[in-house]
Amino acid sequence: MEWCKIQYGKDLNELVKLFKKFDTQKTFKNIDTSLFKAIGSLHSKGDSVLPVIAPNIEIILKKKIAGTLPHDVHTVTIFLEVISEFDLNTNIEEHDRIIDSYSFQIEIKGINGESECYNAWHLDQSIRKPKSNPESLDHPLYHFQPGGNRLEGKPIGNAIFIGSPRLPHPPMDIILGIHFILRNFCSPRDYPFVNHFLNNPVYLAIIKRARERLFVPYFQAFDPNSNNHQDFTFDKVFPLAV
Repeated sequence: MEWCKIQYGKDLNELVKLFKKFDTQKTFKNIDTSLFKAIGSLHSKGDSVLPVIAPNIEIILKKKIAGTLPHDVHTVTIFLEVISEFDLNTNIEEHDRIIDSYSFQIEIKGINGESECYNAWHLDQSIRKPKSNPESLDHPLYHFQPGGNRLEGKPIGNAIFIGSPRLPHPPMDIILGIHFILRNFCSPRDYPFVNHFLNNPVYLAIIKRARERLFVPYFQAFDPNSNNHQDFTFDKVFPLAV
């Protein structure tokens, strides 16, 4: 698993080049600025910590996503922000390398006529203190959750947002976050540039390294016969199954 700061910086820089080459319509509006800021953050905390701070990336979708409500929404803007820090001295075979300042935020704004409507999701990290009381509701170690502070002050009409359910999901950094947006919001039929990413060997290699960093340790929790991890355990990552 490649956790080298130099390689990480190269991967982010290659992503900038790929977006400049393929996303000629600027669907990802300010991707270069955000990724350059992330590159600049890599060495801000010494050799043992890998901070990756990627502020709001704005994705403008001018074609309706299937299943969108209200039906008359004609433009959707997605704001993605990821703040993650990794302790490079942590033994990844036993402990999670993500430091507890993790933030993965998706804010969605839809435009229908002259009005706007909002939604938000966040991928949250649940850090429990030793000897704390059991959770009253399922609380996977990493989970997607609707709503959050990105909806504060927004007009939400008759909608209701509650803190449950928390849906288990492995942690993602900015690289996997971008891939998540491409795969879930940007249909290749409507945005042909996506196919260039998904068939590009440089992009696929970047995603492979990102998956190895973050997904492989997480999914080992599902094999109790070989898993020695202290943080990614079956009961923590998928409590509903226990």
